[in-house]
Amino acid sequence: MNLTTTRARKGQQRTVMRIAMTRVLVTAFPPFSNFQVNVSQQVLTMFESVEFDNIDVETMLLSVDEVGSSIVSQMIERGSKWDAIVHLGLAGKREKISLERFGKNHSEFNEKDNSGRIASGVIIEGVAESIETTTSIHLLDEEFEHDDDVLWSTDAGSYVCNETYFRTLYSVSGEDTENNQMVPVIFIHLPSNNHISLERQFDVVCRAIRTIAVRPTLEVVGALLYDSEGRMLACRRPPEDVWGGWWEFPGGKIDSGELEIEALKREILEELSIAVFPKNRVASLSHDYSDRKVNLYIWDCGCVDSETIQPTEHDEVRWLNSNELDQVKWLPADEPIIAEWIQNGFP
Repeated sequence: MNLTTTRARKGQQRTVMRIAMTRVLVTAFPPFSNFQVNVSQQVLTMFESVEFDNIDVETMLLSVDEVGSSIVSQMIERGSKWDAIVHLGLAGKREKISLERFGKNHSEFNEKDNSGRIASGVIIEGVAESIETTTSIHLLDEEFEHDDDVLWSTDAGSYVCNETYFRTLYSVSGEDTENNQMVPVIFIHLPSNNHISLERQFDVVCRAIRTIAVRPTLEVVGALLYDSEGRMLACRRPPEDVWGGWWEFPGGKIDSGELEIEALKREILEELSIAVFPKNRVASLSHDYSDRKVNLYIWDCGCVDSETIQPTEHDEVRWLNSNELDQVKWLPADEPIIAEWIQNGFP
């Protein structure tokens, strides 16, 4: 929040509170090759009639050539600043919306760009082969976990889209930023509107903007589950997860309008393929991650048959006694609860 000081009567000063707008740059491309329209440009124009609370969306149509792929990175290097950058592009052969996880330092055009150029080889000499998105993968995972038409991609292609993405990521990674937090940058490849309507694609892009541009507070529930020997269930996140290898309580985010018990029943059925009946809340805390704040609520869900558990989102589960809790690496949000239970036993 910015503070603006103005002069009042009799030489006194009063302070007026002005909410700082979050600046988000959204880019797209015009038609290229044999495409008569570019869905990314169509989605970009839809922002002209939409306003966001506390988010100022700036749009930019990039040319499909080297100039277009370089302009955002050059602006960053000259001092332009945004709180988030979302590049949009057409993926004519795809049927789903692709969140690109990496920009790669290599171009291999199989056709000319709009300036007649065919590029082949390294984009920027002497730097990494690829750079990962600077957005929170975890937050986007949670935002789109129930959307079958949105997925992560590890291949942004080798044309102007990837060239643009890599240049922007490289420029952002070299910035001096507050608290060493890099500006979130993501490239979203959009399919033809023959596969997904423009309205749906616009909605997904808007949700992505809100997710990466504003540090959210998430309400999360976790289950305390026992086996017949009184041991507690711990679940490990898979390697491909941003917190891969870390352990946690089974559970997840509370959706809008859900009660804690309802969310926990749904999440445990999805994650472990079992039905649970939460009894009472046994712990709660708040934890600040770099990209979000988490309010965590742990519920005692009683004893379950360990043979019926079928993990769908974790790569390993373990049953731990209270004196074994320190044998695994717990997520930072879970650590204070685990430390208390190590000292005092399970609730």
